[in-house]
Amino acid sequence: MKIARILEDVRQGDRLVTRAHEDPTRADLLAALDRLDGADVSSTAFVIDDDTVLSVGGGDGAYVVFMSLRADAEIHTLIDPSRSEDLEQDLVAGGQLGNYPQFQCVDRSRAASALLYFHEHGAPSPHLHWASE
Repeated sequence: MKIARILEDVRQGDRLVTRAHEDPTRADLLAALDRLDGADVSSTAFVIDDDTVLSVGGGDGAYVVFMSLRADAEIHTLIDPSRSEDLEQDLVAGGQLGNYPQFQCVDRSRAASALLYFHEHGAPSPHLHWASE
């Protein structure tokens, strides 16, 4: 598997513009993750094909990571089991402020690990924790 396209939603004034990057390298993937700032760029999709997508929202050290896979038609959410399921954290994803359970807000290291594994295997990393629905 390999990510074929990065789709970044970028706020330009009162408009949202989608920027596409084709055939990204590993360095391009990590650079796109680092452009997430929770303000101008708060949502990025990493696309293998129309049905196999990893979406990352947030930025500035806190990310929400969702994966949708053609094979199982489930949504997989990356979690940090050391964080609370009972407390919430404010995070901007897709240009909207939302309250997410703290355990769904992960650091850059976990988000990057999930992204790079997805790039290589098109699946959730077995070395990370995921919730599926």
